[in-house]
Amino acid sequence: MSANTGPEPTTDRNDGSQAPLTIKDIARLTGVSIGTVDRVLHNRGRVSAENVAKIRALVADRGYKPNLFASRLSGGSATRTLGVLIPNLDQDFGYWRLIANGVEKAAKELGPLQLEVKFETFDRQSPEDLARAFASVADLPGLALAPIHARVLRPMVEAFEPGRPVVFFDTDMACAKDHCFVGQDPWQGGNLAARLLDLTLPGGAPLVLVQFEDDDEHLVARGRAFEEGARGAGRRVEILAQTLSDPLARRLSEAGAFFENLPQDAGLFVPNASAGEYARVAGGRRVVGYDLIPAHQAALRDGSLSFVLSQRPELMGYEAVLRLGRALLFQEPLVPKIALPLDIVVRENLTGHLEWSEVPPPSTGL
Repeated sequence: MSANTGPEPTTDRNDGSQAPLTIKDIARLTGVSIGTVDRVLHNRGRVSAENVAKIRALVADRGYKPNLFASRLSGGSATRTLGVLIPNLDQDFGYWRLIANGVEKAAKELGPLQLEVKFETFDRQSPEDLARAFASVADLPGLALAPIHARVLRPMVEAFEPGRPVVFFDTDMACAKDHCFVGQDPWQGGNLAARLLDLTLPGGAPLVLVQFEDDDEHLVARGRAFEEGARGAGRRVEILAQTLSDPLARRLSEAGAFFENLPQDAGLFVPNASAGEYARVAGGRRVVGYDLIPAHQAALRDGSLSFVLSQRPELMGYEAVLRLGRALLFQEPLVPKIALPLDIVVRENLTGHLEWSEVPPPSTGL
């Protein structure tokens, strides 16, 4: 047996290079206290010229990366508050509540780092209520929001000063303000819906699009992409134009009458969380919708819905707040886009998706 009497080995990277030092490493290798190293690195307090020279030489050779996570845990920073602007959680058949679940999970992780989350909800059908809710969080140092009613929201977001981090979730919004978007590509979603119906319906069967004529850019994009995909496949597209702010009962009555004039093999795409409601009046036709809300879980099980495109709403809310928190706490730059995958859920794989959604989203680390 041999004894190692030399200095402790340092950590090497996989590529053969040495990792940047920690304060503890610097203290050990220079033979001084951790407090002395801290004073030199932060230019505070009196330290002998000899120790200053040793520490700076080692740092110049090996590098030093401060542990920002540990410094936040020390409790030396004041609590910060980020804002989350989201539609009323019971709207869109509970879809926003799923996103809020992810927001709350991220808030719990960020809480020990002196960061709080302020929820502000609004009526998604009311641009005026959105403006009111936005005003209540506009002074916070960072904001995560669902950019519904873009014509109202865009100028308010663009008025934010440079450097204040903003994260959009659920849908992106073109604007002059630098921001991060967490979510899916609506164009890909619309094309995918057309592809699913084209693959599973007989040749010549028309495809129906429920087109909501509202100020929701992602719904518009999904609809246009669906039309493009369907017509590219040689399918006739029938469009049922409606307004989301109209009562649901009226919209379903109009839809039922509309379907009576279509062949039984027609397929239907509803680009939001109301697909299960339309499936009830679709006369057994094949229906594709969005979002794995409880009503759509039941509709998949009983066969009234054929496909659900899931946006992973819990993960969407989690990532939006986590990224915003990291930007506020650690000055980490926001990437322009965090793309979430499109999940196709059918009756046969529903259980696996539900089990996954009950598990806390995988942490990307702080």
